[in-house]
Amino acid sequence: MIDPATLTTLVSSTVALLSPLLAKAVDKGVEEVGKSAAGALLGKLKERLGGTPAQKPLEDLAALPDDPDNQADLRKQLKAAVQADPALVAFLQQWLEQGQQQAQALGIAQTANVTGNDNKTVQIAGSGNSVS
Repeated sequence: MIDPATLTTLVSSTVALLSPLLAKAVDKGVEEVGKSAAGALLGKLKERLGGTPAQKPLEDLAALPDDPDNQADLRKQLKAAVQADPALVAFLQQWLEQGQQQAQALGIAQTANVTGNDNKTVQIAGSGNSVS
């Protein structure tokens, strides 16, 4: 079973990367993105999450990628999906690696705003990286 901190980081990173990719998709139009590497990447995620608790929230986020409620709902349901299917962890880790490469190609940058005490955050670009 995945520890809660790692699960939260994995799910948050997925939604944080997914939202700008979906926003680019809305800007470019679905047909244009469907032909691109970003469209293939989004398609993989939609296919893998089909039939999981995260399917509907993913569709909602695709419709309104900047809506914080949609983002929060997807994070919550992704956690439930991973707990029900631990194999989803490996898929999401691979998807994130591919997504980060695609985001760089599209000019999408990640940011993290951390407040409070004793917080930790990690952002990685490139390949072959790991966080312990």
